[in-house]
Amino acid sequence: MGRTREMDEILAEFIRRTILKIPMAKMMTILKTWGFLSETQLQTLNFKQRKESLVQDLLLLCEENCASINDVALLDIVYTQVHRHQKMWDVFHMSKETDEDVDIFDVEEFKSSFKKILHRALKNVTVSFRDTEENAVWIRIAWGTQHKKPNQYKPTYVVYHSQTPFAFTSSSRLKGTVPLLGQALTVASKHHKIVQMDLRSRHLDSLKAIVFKQFNQIFENHNSTTPLQERTLGLDINMDSRIIHENTVEKERVRRVTEETFGVCPQPQLEFAQYKLETKFKGDLCGGVLAEREEPLRCLIKFSSPHLLEALKSLAPAGIADAPLSPLLTCIPNKAMNYFKIRDK
Repeated sequence: MGRTREMDEILAEFIRRTILKIPMAKMMTILKTWGFLSETQLQTLNFKQRKESLVQDLLLLCEENCASINDVALLDIVYTQVHRHQKMWDVFHMSKETDEDVDIFDVEEFKSSFKKILHRALKNVTVSFRDTEENAVWIRIAWGTQHKKPNQYKPTYVVYHSQTPFAFTSSSRLKGTVPLLGQALTVASKHHKIVQMDLRSRHLDSLKAIVFKQFNQIFENHNSTTPLQERTLGLDINMDSRIIHENTVEKERVRRVTEETFGVCPQPQLEFAQYKLETKFKGDLCGGVLAEREEPLRCLIKFSSPHLLEALKSLAPAGIADAPLSPLLTCIPNKAMNYFKIRDK
């Protein structure tokens, strides 16, 4: 089928670039989840050929089914759901008036209201929705301007769980879109106020676990039925018995304090915690550059790890830090923060 219009070329390129970024190992799974192609059409595909050839075959099938921009946007949402760890996610918290009744959530009403608000403010914007089994609505927004078509290759993704005050958005360089996005979320979900939380991560599921309080930080003495001497403490059998006893007591104390602090379940996965410090020089000595400085001293401390909370949890048992750790490090999940500003009182 020939492409006679400019839009056809734009759509074909969007399809091609979307399919090219899907790994071959996950191609069939993602295409099935997309649900745009029939089972018969999928069976005609040869997944052993070169990827470029497969893309051409898929392009023909999409043309055969009269694919639209929105259809391909849905494929991109499916891809992003599978590879959500490739994005950096921000968390927004919404609130209502204290005496307001709880509304029954209507997902179609939410989608219609959300889309209307964006279209009212922007002439060129593409908004696509995909529902999931966990009562979450995935939203994909391709932003344009009053004079430019939406850029389908730099969209913003939003995950909103119905009847909760939380929304998760992929970080965007288009900072000017944040207020409009916040307005659309607030109005469509029937809230009155929205604020961005000091919490970010690539691990969307961990962010959800933190804000929905789905992690376990309550102390459970799950080893209480196991005699202490039966646990592996890694002590030298030739060591003085008094030293063995002292080490045993200390190791047990560290284990207990660590469990009281972090719980017994796996920790939510965050990659960093950042602390901005502001303090003024204090001292009895007269004179000096620091004493005369009116502006506070500022510094930034950042802890990074592929799994920061598990790394912090292991410090005391490994003998690297004293137990308990500083509350500034252990409060991250309970406070739902990994950005902190610390100032003098």
